[in-house]
Amino acid sequence: MHSSTGITQPPVKRGGIFIAFPARAMLQKLQPSPRDRAVEVQWSKILTENGDRRAQDFLLSIPHIEYAIAAAVGLLILGLLVYPTGGGLVGLAIVGAVILPWSIYCTSRHVSWLLFVLVLIEAVAASAFAAGSDAKIGALVRYPLSFLFILPFIASLWRSGILRQGGFRDYGIYLIWALLSVSYSILPAVSIARAFAAILPFLAFCAIVSEVRSGEDARRMMGVLLAGCGVVVAANYLAIFIQPGTAWQIDTEQGMLRFVGFLTEPNEIGNLMLATIGAGVGYWPIASKGKKVLAAAAMIGALVLGAMADSRSPIVGLVIGAGVYLVWKYRAKGLISIVILCAIFYAGEHVISGMHEYLDRGDVASFTGRQVAWDFAINKVKERPLVGYGYEVEGQILSSQYFPGWDAVWSLGYQSSLHNGYVSRAISLGIPALLFWLFIVLRPSISCFLRDRDPWHLRSMVPLTVLPVLILDFTESVVDFRSFAGILLALAWALLERERLFAREQAAQHATVVEESKTPVVRALQGVHAS
Repeated sequence: MHSSTGITQPPVKRGGIFIAFPARAMLQKLQPSPRDRAVEVQWSKILTENGDRRAQDFLLSIPHIEYAIAAAVGLLILGLLVYPTGGGLVGLAIVGAVILPWSIYCTSRHVSWLLFVLVLIEAVAASAFAAGSDAKIGALVRYPLSFLFILPFIASLWRSGILRQGGFRDYGIYLIWALLSVSYSILPAVSIARAFAAILPFLAFCAIVSEVRSGEDARRMMGVLLAGCGVVVAANYLAIFIQPGTAWQIDTEQGMLRFVGFLTEPNEIGNLMLATIGAGVGYWPIASKGKKVLAAAAMIGALVLGAMADSRSPIVGLVIGAGVYLVWKYRAKGLISIVILCAIFYAGEHVISGMHEYLDRGDVASFTGRQVAWDFAINKVKERPLVGYGYEVEGQILSSQYFPGWDAVWSLGYQSSLHNGYVSRAISLGIPALLFWLFIVLRPSISCFLRDRDPWHLRSMVPLTVLPVLILDFTESVVDFRSFAGILLALAWALLERERLFAREQAAQHATVVEESKTPVVRALQGVHAS
């Protein structure tokens, strides 16, 4: 963590993850030149001049706060065991009275903790307790908490200038576009609510990456995301023992049990698995041996949960991403390995009894019935291709009397999902907005593969974190800056865009230094040659 003066604070360790660099280690490792230091200063506008003193005061108060948190968690678990519904309400009250003020204070000093908070907000909003309540507890949790946690960063975030740079500016324009769609949306209240649900975490991600100045910083952010996902993974295992009757859900079509934990549906578990593994592989290169053990435990635990939830789409995305990574990293050897693995899998499918029927279950040819909704949605896009029907109201079009599918999954109005993020964006804001969004998201992923455009060595994150989510977006709607998979995609994109801007600035400064080092004779000769 850097102060506004550019001086590095002492390291602070929370949850097994280092949040800050020692000043001497950073200087020895990076050794910035005067022109590079000018670039770094542009991204260090979060803390105030007295940040060191406040951080020291915070360290002195930690023991008392830990006792309060331990007592709060104990009361919460006891309340959930005795009376689940009432215990949940008691838990929310405890969080608001004890943990919330401390959490806001902590994140205002350590911006990376916002990632942890965003994951927990998604977990609460997607839980059966919140989503199954008529009181809209999910909305009560998401909007006020997001606002409270991002509020301390608004002024410094604007002064840092990141909102006016590159893809961050472009994504801001896209979200303003979403707000403007309220004027013609078929459900204005839903569009404005979901637009703000995306804008608030977008600001949080901008604040987070404004603190990133190296590849190690970027991967450390992935570690914080992994820690948050690991907590949610552990909580889902705990749900098996606390409420075993509601931790499993029967698939009405196949008759098989699918794990849901404390969430609402198996696909949420698949989302969590993808986010955990994606964050884990992003953090892995800088993790120590001990932290690699914890990271591996979280990723394996998430993979087991995904298997119990029978969530196929995230696994397909991970497999394809891993295959692309092997080919990119090892060229011919990677391709040969993939061919051998495919042959083994093909043989096993025909040798193991029942495996072929298991893989082909649920009408795979129509993507388990999704094709009906996609065809109808594409026809609706043709009717309003330029502006769409309003931000994230795509489910409402399925209420039309002309929609041929009448399964329960399509009868939830605006809460229904088209299970295709690309079609959803075309329905919401039109084809131009979809193309603009693709340009914003794909540009940094492509840029880092160009020569001298990957100074932080993050390009391995593209096949292992970005690509699996983009593949998942073909069968599940990954919304902007929400859901577990959406948070993974948002963080990976923001880090890669941060690197792209840094590489561009370095290239421009290098070109300026080279030009200034030329003698007047050389400049004159170049001018004659150009003319």
